[in-house]
Amino acid sequence: MVGAALAASALLPTAPAAQAAPTAGTTVEPFDARFTLTRVDGVKTDLISAVESAGVSTAPVTEVLGSRTGRPGLCHPTGLNGALRPDGFCWDDQDDRTGYTDAGGGWMPQGFAGAHVSGSADGTYRGRTLFAASWYFGVLNQPEEYTRVSIAESAGGGAPVSYGHIALVEPVAGGDFKKPVFPSHADGVAWYKDRLFVANGAELQVYDLNHLWRMTDTTAAATGRAADGKSSARHHRWALPLVARYSTISTATLDDPSTAFLRGTPRACGPAAENFGELCMSSLSVDLSDTANGPALVSTEHRSEGGARIVRWPLDGLEAGAPERVVSYGTAYTSPVTGIQGIAKGGDTFYLSGSCPTGYPGGYACLHAARAGEAPRVLTQAPYLTQGLSYDPRAGRLWGYNEALENASGGRRVVFSVDPAAGAATTDGWGWLTNRHRAGAICATPLGNATANGTAVTVWSCTGSELQRWRYDPVNRFLVHQASGRCLTPKANGANVDGAVLTLWTCNPSSDVQRFTPDAVTGLLVNDYGKAIATKGNSLADGTVLTLWTKSTGTLPDAQDWSVKGF
Repeated sequence: MVGAALAASALLPTAPAAQAAPTAGTTVEPFDARFTLTRVDGVKTDLISAVESAGVSTAPVTEVLGSRTGRPGLCHPTGLNGALRPDGFCWDDQDDRTGYTDAGGGWMPQGFAGAHVSGSADGTYRGRTLFAASWYFGVLNQPEEYTRVSIAESAGGGAPVSYGHIALVEPVAGGDFKKPVFPSHADGVAWYKDRLFVANGAELQVYDLNHLWRMTDTTAAATGRAADGKSSARHHRWALPLVARYSTISTATLDDPSTAFLRGTPRACGPAAENFGELCMSSLSVDLSDTANGPALVSTEHRSEGGARIVRWPLDGLEAGAPERVVSYGTAYTSPVTGIQGIAKGGDTFYLSGSCPTGYPGGYACLHAARAGEAPRVLTQAPYLTQGLSYDPRAGRLWGYNEALENASGGRRVVFSVDPAAGAATTDGWGWLTNRHRAGAICATPLGNATANGTAVTVWSCTGSELQRWRYDPVNRFLVHQASGRCLTPKANGANVDGAVLTLWTCNPSSDVQRFTPDAVTGLLVNDYGKAIATKGNSLADGTVLTLWTKSTGTLPDAQDWSVKGF
């Protein structure tokens, strides 16, 4: 029957009408849209019950946690801005290194979700601080073979990390189960109450944590119940059965698998002409900020160019049931961010993981932030190939993780969190005198954290210390250091001297050597003698002193790209 259904879906007599979306602009732009998730394969609760009646036992989610031990802290370079108070943990060495380049294939991370959005009053799941991460198994340049979800527990701040893996399976007739019918990339995962939602292109998969199954045979590569009564899920101790699947395809018919997906695959969606612009779900998260309408599922697409659509879906029917259709909220958005891999929403702000703008250091992703109608700004760089994101509204922290393959230095995968508000400028203008051309950003910092007159100002990694805060005084055109109250001043008043070391000194409104003006085109801070803030030897290494140097008239050197701002 499955084969017949797939064949029929490839022979749809009527092509869907192309789905219109606004051309990508420079802002997170709202547009009027109504997308529909259509249930395409019935509700599988009776099939799940039949498996359990046949002897497959259920287990609590917390039982999964004891099987593997992670490593607290950020064990690899992340590119995260220290002013955002980063924290996190790492998988064990095996999960850090596995990947589709392994002989025989390996596991690749994709979506990420926290139980902080699972709907409980305290942001936990049954009293535990838990996270879910989705992975797919495959071989490079071949179709994906299996998917799994990891459940991890970590309180952060160096606390122990424990986790385990759960195979995603599909119940079938006869009290049996198998791997899901359609190959899945497990692009995104979201967690609300007892439900996990997994994105797979045009497919949304729904799972229920109340039906976590305990396998009796972890040695078998097969999936399902064997003749001897043993159950297995490709070497996994636990399996989670599919409750329902939905399609974003506009021509999908209720509970008719033959109409579910274009050309029989959930991966056929997006802007390509042959996909008719049908909506993709490449990343998911839960948005708890809409107090009027209730919790929402947020999805976005992965596109190498800009124009990915962001859509919000009501969760009131999906939180426990399997409604026939779910219609999106009427306002959707397009994003100019390229290469989007993850999305989260905190308050009225969208957070997007994707490619970095031109000029940022290579080897890292970027986290972007924007409200509707705003141009996204880079919040911070982030670990290479950062994927899914999840926002914790109670702690005010943004979580994510990456899928980077190991290199000559070893594994590179990190689960991380940052506080997006920690790097903001204060209401009275105290921000950071900063340069973005080193991963994680660098901040102007008095040597040895001293505050006396004559203290040299140096390059240092941004840490969030109050000793790194500065403010631009537009009246006097001073750069004022908060902790000392002193101004950025060239040594020996050498305001017209290339290489003059910049120091702290008592602000003097009668002197012109402390005055700087942002360049109207580049924003470059330039003094009254045409000298810009630079670094000795154009080095961006910690401890390098800041100096003055003649403003470049050509391409802006990295060492001169300093500005006062919040992150």
